[in-house]
Amino acid sequence: MSNAIETAANRRREVFAAVSSADGPEDAVRAIASLLSVSPDEARDVLKTPLETFAGSPSGGSGDGAARGFTLRPFTESEEHTSLFHARSSDETSATGGTWDLEKTEQELRDGLARVEAESAMWFVAVDTSRDAPVGLVFGEQVDNGDVDVAIWIRPEERKKGFGLASLKESRRELAAFFPGKHVIVRAPLGGGR
Repeated sequence: MSNAIETAANRRREVFAAVSSADGPEDAVRAIASLLSVSPDEARDVLKTPLETFAGSPSGGSGDGAARGFTLRPFTESEEHTSLFHARSSDETSATGGTWDLEKTEQELRDGLARVEAESAMWFVAVDTSRDAPVGLVFGEQVDNGDVDVAIWIRPEERKKGFGLASLKESRRELAAFFPGKHVIVRAPLGGGR
């Protein structure tokens, strides 16, 4: 394991927070490079590292507070879930850059649900169970080489409460079971239909 990846593993909570709030791949590279005081190439290596490398309890504290009242539920075509997808699509800090109009959002939603139906993707809604409130989305998408890319989006008003890290922990378990033997890789927020 390289020094940069080892450092990232030891500071996984901060790394996950930086990745989940990054505005695109290059922003994630800059954030990780700055956070870990490493070169951009080393930061890219960290972003390509399978999530399993970072499994376990983060250093410097007990379990995440959000995890005690948190769950992932499968994304459905319900009004509540599709409304959340629309909120993500218009969020300037998301992978969409807030540029998707209604037509684009609906097309991406249809395409994504088709991938879920074809079992090449799994989408989840992150829920704060203490309020029964949806707080974000998790997208697990199988890519050409068979690995599974994970991207999360947390509502802006729900950020910095531990939901991003809880989403990553829970999605790793769910996706590893659904896509056995595949690398589950956390990347910067994904564009396109992801």
